Amino acid sequence: MRRAAIAVSGLVITAGAVTMWAAGGDDASPGTDGTRTVGGGEQHVIPSPEAGQRELLLSDLRALNPALAGDEDRAVEDARWLCVDIRRGQPEDALLEEASQRFRVTWEQAPRVLDAVRGSFC
Repeated sequence: MRRAAIAVSGLVITAGAVTMWAAGGDDASPGTDGTRTVGGGEQHVIPSPEAGQRELLLSDLRALNPALAGDEDRAVEDARWLCVDIRRGQPEDALLEEASQRFRVTWEQAPRVLDAVRGSFC
């Protein structure tokens, strides 16, 4: 009977740990201002633009190509993750590659995407 209780306790603890890991635990918890932190060697805040900053970002993206802001929420989310890389100090070439992949733009358009992200909220 005691072994069964210990085994059940172990399973409950393991299930809880797996649930925390799958849900992201505290490392992916939302902040009070809409930001989240992500782990890695150190934690980084994923910035969330305010309403005016969001509109500026989307306007800049539309000026480059209206399709870039077709799905506004996705464009903002991609910009937020690009901002994390900017804040981590990634090399410019890596940022350009990330911008071209996330926003599906040419290498020549990628600097303007970076400028839109940097100039609006990052």
